[in-house]
Amino acid sequence: MLYIDIQLVLPYLMTKRTYNSIHDFLNDPSFKNWARNSQLSDISFWDFWLKNNPQKKDIAYEARDILLGINFKKTAIPEEKLNIEWNKLETKLKATQKREKNIFKMKYFKVFSVAASILLISLGVYAIFFNTSYITHKTAYGETLDLKLKDGTSVTLNSNSSIRYNTNDVRNVSLKGEAYFKVNKKETTNAKFWVNTGDLKVEVYGTEFNVNTKKKKTKVYLEEGNIWLTMNNGKSKKMLPGNYIEYSSEEQKIIVDKKLISNEEQTSWKNGKLIFNNYTLEEALNKVTETYGIKFVHKHPETKEFLITGIVPTTNLDICLNAIKKSTNIIIKKENTKLVVYKK
Repeated sequence: MLYIDIQLVLPYLMTKRTYNSIHDFLNDPSFKNWARNSQLSDISFWDFWLKNNPQKKDIAYEARDILLGINFKKTAIPEEKLNIEWNKLETKLKATQKREKNIFKMKYFKVFSVAASILLISLGVYAIFFNTSYITHKTAYGETLDLKLKDGTSVTLNSNSSIRYNTNDVRNVSLKGEAYFKVNKKETTNAKFWVNTGDLKVEVYGTEFNVNTKKKKTKVYLEEGNIWLTMNNGKSKKMLPGNYIEYSSEEQKIIVDKKLISNEEQTSWKNGKLIFNNYTLEEALNKVTETYGIKFVHKHPETKEFLITGIVPTTNLDICLNAIKKSTNIIIKKENTKLVVYKK
């Protein structure tokens, strides 16, 4: 039960102010104190007010999100639904394999008289090709996806990304884009888990890490455990918790190798936000482009070097851009298919 000192609430109860829009909340100093948890009387009042005005909670929380730069609503795929879809897929695959097997038998009798060796080769190809099925999971711009693989591994897929794996070997996946992995360790078999990106392979037993393959390089951040990287230049590298590495596919070498104090900047995307720590505006907007696929044009080149530090949400483009505009004192206008950045 919530108890509140009426002396703290009375000054607000006596006002006739209404709150019907986000701006009504954003323009109220007491609401800002509540959102930032900085004034006891304002915290008490707004807790009381929201309890008695439940129909205004959504708009009030959205206003709070703008002030804090946090707004996350992630939809996870229920495991039951995944199992149903998995069973449907296996049924389709079996039917396809049966049809393909009948087709192959017809071809077998046609070529039998050519040579027994050719037949044996064909059977080998059949065994490898037709018994191999792949599953691909993709995300569009502006969305993330939570997955649970059959071995128990959890994968959070970032926007405009995909993973692909063989149904017979879910512990060997190919990644395009960005994903966060929480690999389930196999205590009995000690089976390895691999993530292939084209320029390198990540080898683990059971751990948590983030992989980003965008911008012609692979970025790996290790949160827990340890992993091995095997790069396409023939070299290997062991990573320990907190290590962050960038490997350039063009230069065929590691271009960044450092230990990070905090993991937030590398993994905040899976919580629906981006953290900018003294980024240039150009760098920050490039992150928005990766998330939403939109392109920015700088009408005034000097705006590219404006610095931004803070947190912005990624689950709502308008709120994301409003947070950036507020932090850098710029104007962003939509012109045709691009967003144009102007200096105020």
